[in-house]
Amino acid sequence: MYCRLCGKNKELANSHIIPKCFFMYLYPEGDKRSLIMISKKYHSKKSPIGIYEKLLCFNCEERLGVFDGYAKKLLLEKKSGHLQKYKDDAYIIYKYDYFKLKSFFLSLLWRASVSSREEFKLIDAGPFEDALKNFLLQRSVGKYNDFSIFITKFESEDEKVNIIAENNILSPAKQKIDGLNYSIFYLSGGYKVYIKVDKRQIQNTFKSLTLKANSQIIILRMSNFENTSEYKILLEAVS
Repeated sequence: MYCRLCGKNKELANSHIIPKCFFMYLYPEGDKRSLIMISKKYHSKKSPIGIYEKLLCFNCEERLGVFDGYAKKLLLEKKSGHLQKYKDDAYIIYKYDYFKLKSFFLSLLWRASVSSREEFKLIDAGPFEDALKNFLLQRSVGKYNDFSIFITKFESEDEKVNIIAENNILSPAKQKIDGLNYSIFYLSGGYKVYIKVDKRQIQNTFKSLTLKANSQIIILRMSNFENTSEYKILLEAVS
């Protein structure tokens, strides 16, 4: 079978669209309970290690796995101390590897776009899919305006609600912001990530949050998770 990334006819691995390590984070002590990929449009799916399919050869899987592991360490490992409070409405990460983190998000978008799984049907990079693939093959993340990214984080003062925010993964979605097209990914830890899939320049609204080389990361705190549409979807899924 042909690898979707390198194009070579090789044995394929079980490639996770959202990396396995982000699912395993939810049950770090080896708990084997089923995890749920929750969606409003499609049926919620249970899987002990996330959603995967035969997409990549083992070499390409390992290549992208480096970025997966880096993102998991940066965003989820609290003991690392990377994520720090910044004012009342944001977190900050002072030092990070821009290339590795943006490569992770580009690979996430590309994997979801080429996936045949119904959980990812709302993600379609269309004419930008080849550009994503070429970035990954050439070890490039493009320019600032190429697939611009900003990150938010759900949380709540109610501890039970906060646990729900951190320990569920919703299916990706798409949204227009300031007239631009964005793909949205939900990751464990309460993260909601916006990736611009549009050739037009990012507007002023989120410029201060957009990932930049040689800069800090500002992550907007969404502190009232119980008032969001995502929380309502979670409640509907378990009712």
